[in-house]
Amino acid sequence: MQEVWLRNNRRALFLGMILPGVWLAIALGAFGLALGYGLGPVTSGIALLLGLPAIWMLGGLAYALSQPRVAYEPGELLVYTHMNRATRLPIDVVEVFFSGQGDSELPKLAGREPETRNIVIRLAEAASEWKHGEIHPSIGHWCEGYITIRGAWCEPIEREVFQRLNHRLAEIHRERKAERAATAAAAASAPATTGETSA
Repeated sequence: MQEVWLRNNRRALFLGMILPGVWLAIALGAFGLALGYGLGPVTSGIALLLGLPAIWMLGGLAYALSQPRVAYEPGELLVYTHMNRATRLPIDVVEVFFSGQGDSELPKLAGREPETRNIVIRLAEAASEWKHGEIHPSIGHWCEGYITIRGAWCEPIEREVFQRLNHRLAEIHRERKAERAATAAAAASAPATTGETSA
């Protein structure tokens, strides 16, 4: 079961639904007119076909709405580095979340690209296999053990978001450390117990 840590930018996704929604309404209106005026099955079919791309776009956006940007499953941090696909990281290599500033990849305003507050995930330096990874360029970048997610793709990023993320991360690290200690203690006591029983 996923534990959602950071949500998508739902406002942007809802805004993105406006154009295909209008497109679909026009296609359905044309279909209704074709039926009403008896223009035949070919014209009606064309009207319906014109609405298919809008349905496909709305379906993709609706699916994206259901996806988080960062989530947790036991032992793994799920970072949605692509529109609808997550990269799974061992939670033990995740050190901290902090704020960064950078380009938003949004249309330019007054000749300048607007900046946005970003989420940066720092990974352990020793985790060399996680130094670099694939990420959709519009979502962010992943380099030298730092995963940057552009704020334009996330829920509003306030200071409380970082506090919440780091608090939960610290909780999980403590829980896993306690579990490992308990497992090690159980393994260490097992041979002694066996010896006592056989004696």
